[in-house]
Amino acid sequence: MSSHLPRLPPAYELVVLDHVDSVVEEAVRRARKGAGEGTLIWAREQTRACTAGGKQWYAPCGNLHCALIIEPEYDNLTAQQLLYIATISTGTAIADLISAMTGLRWRWPSEIFINDLKSGMVQFSAPGDNADPYPWLVLGVSVNVAQHPPNPEPERFNSIHASGTPEASVEALLEGFSRHFLAWINRWADEGFEPVRRAWTLRADGIGEPVTLRARGDKLSGKLLRINHRGEAELELDDGITREVSVAEYFSLGEGERVNE
Repeated sequence: MSSHLPRLPPAYELVVLDHVDSVVEEAVRRARKGAGEGTLIWAREQTRACTAGGKQWYAPCGNLHCALIIEPEYDNLTAQQLLYIATISTGTAIADLISAMTGLRWRWPSEIFINDLKSGMVQFSAPGDNADPYPWLVLGVSVNVAQHPPNPEPERFNSIHASGTPEASVEALLEGFSRHFLAWINRWADEGFEPVRRAWTLRADGIGEPVTLRARGDKLSGKLLRINHRGEAELELDDGITREVSVAEYFSLGEGERVNE
């Protein structure tokens, strides 16, 4: 890791930590204590980072671990569209660093793949007290920059360095994410969700394919049809019924569990 601090737009208040259990949990704790919109927690290492399904996430020094606090001015379902903005912004920041010939894709809701191997994720957290609009929400970003977990056979994981860009830095990735997120959130405010939905779909894998997941305790199996105009995933279940699953249902503040991880 280089020694300079990331240069972020003035909309952000950067909080730098050497170690933290989880950047998402740290941001939630600070949001509950009144930390304002734009607070961006950046840790060099996480010790207890987890996926949405509760599995441990590999989070050593040299990778990106950050979480952003937002105070949404929209109803909860609309505010959940911010997860797609964060995923696009993370992916675009990665694309700025890697070779143009390197494959970059994502899967619903927010798993990021480089050359078909898992390399990052975006997480969503908000209060579970049914307040609408949310008084705050947290978007967490984790990307394998310098390291990835030891690979099984067949391979499952990748990093930016291992994909052929060993000079890429965490700082450059965080700077790129912050710029792209600000640009996309402003476009979303002006034009609505449709440009976001189109951009997300362009790099989305898994549309039209089988998926199995849990949402608020329900195990759902079927085919992922599309992301609708509200930002919900539309599933054609095995029994033929169409079911919409929101971002909040998927993450569900500890209740949701992804099966296919």
